[in-house]
Amino acid sequence: MKSKILMSSILLYLAFSLSSCVTTNKGFQSSPVVSRNVNLDPIKADINVNEKTKLKGESTSSYFLIFRVSGDKTFADGINYSTDASASIIQQLNPLRAIQAGRLNKVRGAAAYKALGTGDYDVLVHANYTITIKNYLIYKKYKVTVEGYGAKYENFRTERQKIVILEDGKEIILQDN
Repeated sequence: MKSKILMSSILLYLAFSLSSCVTTNKGFQSSPVVSRNVNLDPIKADINVNEKTKLKGESTSSYFLIFRVSGDKTFADGINYSTDASASIIQQLNPLRAIQAGRLNKVRGAAAYKALGTGDYDVLVHANYTITIKNYLIYKKYKVTVEGYGAKYENFRTERQKIVILEDGKEIILQDN
């Protein structure tokens, strides 16, 4: 009986000591507010890409069974991965793939955060991700390296639109320069 209590106490201690408490997310892109009652003029901006310096970020996370035992706690939100376009269908059919994709997105977000954190940049342009997954039955290790160019949005401006209604009821939207 004492050995069961001792073993349970050790397992509880390990579970609490291996769990993380702090996570930081930083968003780098957002979408405009969509409301049917508000007419917004389109906002345009120039993007200034720094082609002289290539940014690099790397992140590693380890999982024991379903628990993350090591990894970064800072992530970039709003990063789109072009390779995930067809993955959503597979994830719907296989929940284990969905779990792996979620883990991988977290590690990719941490690598992007580190790359973008090296300067005053808004977006990572032409990002190339190198992904390594080591699978040891009940232990998995994800390593992601990202390289790309940093860019900054500049010269924000709005361009007013003109709506022309034709005699047959069709609308034409023109930009007011």
